[in-house]
Amino acid sequence: MIFANLFTKKNSGIILVFSLFSLIFASITFVNHYNFRTYGWDLGINHNAIYDYAHFRWNDCMVMQPSFTNVLSDHFSLYPILVSPFYWIFGTWTMLLFQFLAILFGGFGIYRYIQELTNNNTISIIAVAHFFSFYGIYSALSFDYHDNVVATMFVPWFLLYFGKKIWKKTILFFVLILIAKENMALWAVFLGFGLAFKSLVQKDRKTALIGFYFAIAALIYFLLVIKVIIPSLATPGREYLHNSFNALGGNFGEVLINIFKHPLKTVELLFTNHSGDPMYDGIKAETYFAIILAGGIAVFLAPEYLIMLIPIVAQKVFNDIPIRWGISDHYSIEFAPIVIIALYSVIHRMKKWKVELAYASLAVCIVSTISFMDHRVSEYYKRDNTRFYSLAHWKRDFSVKEVHLLLKKIPLNAKVSAQSAIIPHLSFRDIIYHYPHVDNAEYIALLLKDTNKYPQDETSYNQAISDFIASGDWRIFVKTDALLILKKSDNKNPTSIKIKY
Repeated sequence: MIFANLFTKKNSGIILVFSLFSLIFASITFVNHYNFRTYGWDLGINHNAIYDYAHFRWNDCMVMQPSFTNVLSDHFSLYPILVSPFYWIFGTWTMLLFQFLAILFGGFGIYRYIQELTNNNTISIIAVAHFFSFYGIYSALSFDYHDNVVATMFVPWFLLYFGKKIWKKTILFFVLILIAKENMALWAVFLGFGLAFKSLVQKDRKTALIGFYFAIAALIYFLLVIKVIIPSLATPGREYLHNSFNALGGNFGEVLINIFKHPLKTVELLFTNHSGDPMYDGIKAETYFAIILAGGIAVFLAPEYLIMLIPIVAQKVFNDIPIRWGISDHYSIEFAPIVIIALYSVIHRMKKWKVELAYASLAVCIVSTISFMDHRVSEYYKRDNTRFYSLAHWKRDFSVKEVHLLLKKIPLNAKVSAQSAIIPHLSFRDIIYHYPHVDNAEYIALLLKDTNKYPQDETSYNQAISDFIASGDWRIFVKTDALLILKKSDNKNPTSIKIKY
């Protein structure tokens, strides 16, 4: 008991920070899931994958039918395979819990790294609070589960153990970053180059060479995945589908050549809206502004970290899809550890006012993050998913509890086509389609109250429902103001549940 009290007093600051932000993060990710603010793309995809893996079979990617026959032919991520046994314990919360714990683990990695760097517990605690206040974490938590979020949280540990020259642990976290997703492997190339550059500046050529080896290993893995593994798993004739950089080239090779061949155009693309649609004006500027307010100016004072961010910036602003340019969803998470480590490395070099500058930087980050949660230029921003301090985040305009209970009326072995917000709750089954793809489904589950009717608009959505009912092939199984479940008419012993308000 005495030792426990001493531990609590000595570490009260870091315990308070972790406790506070754990509650905040949980209030975003878990409340969103319960309130049907998680989606088929991407949480439902991951749920169906871990369901198959937990039953010792490859995932046939039912949520992405008919586009894919194996989820690994879209993104080559091995995390769901590793996490899948926990499906038996945590069910539909599995991947969100994994991501939640990973973010906390990443925060502890920041604490360890800054403590090793500065030997100053106060600054280390401020750095963790700063990391947990970074806008990209809230945007990521507000939108499902993504492998790159988890991989990002291993980066501080990789940098820490590389700096300490503890090579077994360095390799462990390096491998964990690689297997997250193919673009994380590309990022690892530049993490290695950044560490090599830092070692050269410190006149440690042997360590610089090791950093270079890590970069080469990551590059080989990246090329192997996108040129060999993914094409071998994909539908015949289909190659890697995420070469979404047509402003610079049709594939990674062309992009790389054109970056050097047309440097002025490359610089222009860093800042301009190349979609041709004025709707997306200002999104890139907002991203740079958000990064600077979070402490990103420091990367120009610590160029090793600027090197590490090259592929992250490039894959954002050169992309064909404007939503990826912005600060929403999971498209900014990789900036978090690099910006924070760069900032506190620069603060550490200062001769005085270190703690004061750390507090000031934290304050600016918190204010800017809240401001961006309230208002942003980025399109398709779901405010209610992110603003944990808003009453609208905690409730829906229908009985969430009742919808959960009614969805349980669908048999576990039934073939289902479901609307996006329902899929994560029904995807632990062999057959689950993303509505309006119906195929051989026996049930159609629709969340009528959800404003997200993707990929349909309101008109086509309502017309399709009318057509299904009018066809005689489907009958109403459940009908409330919020939920509609249709059942195939040719099933044996059809039943009907109807609830009026």
